[in-house]
Amino acid sequence: IIPSVSDTKAMLTTESDKLDEEEELYQFASSRKVGDQPKEMIMKKTDRRAIVHEIEMHEDALIGGMQQNFELELKEGRQHEEQIMREMKTLHIELLVVTLVCIGISFAALLYLKK
Repeated sequence: IIPSVSDTKAMLTTESDKLDEEEELYQFASSRKVGDQPKEMIMKKTDRRAIVHEIEMHEDALIGGMQQNFELELKEGRQHEEQIMREMKTLHIELLVVTLVCIGISFAALLYLKK
């Protein structure tokens, strides 16, 4: 059984998320001296896991800090919005009082002028 052309291409091409790793491996392989020790040492799997674990811990701390900042800003925004709503309610009441006073004065002036 011979694989199709698309299967062959899929098997021979590197996935986009693995291109960096392939480039590192190519550089490592091309940097070896003939008969001597390699120029670079390959990291042990446990070392890589430890580094990944450390990065994940820092990432989690960073995300937690960002989430706390977001929640604090959200809370401050809500408090500011509530304060503005209270001020608007006070202004609405003041406008109502001024309107009623104006209507009362107008009505009194109308009755005075009708005499």
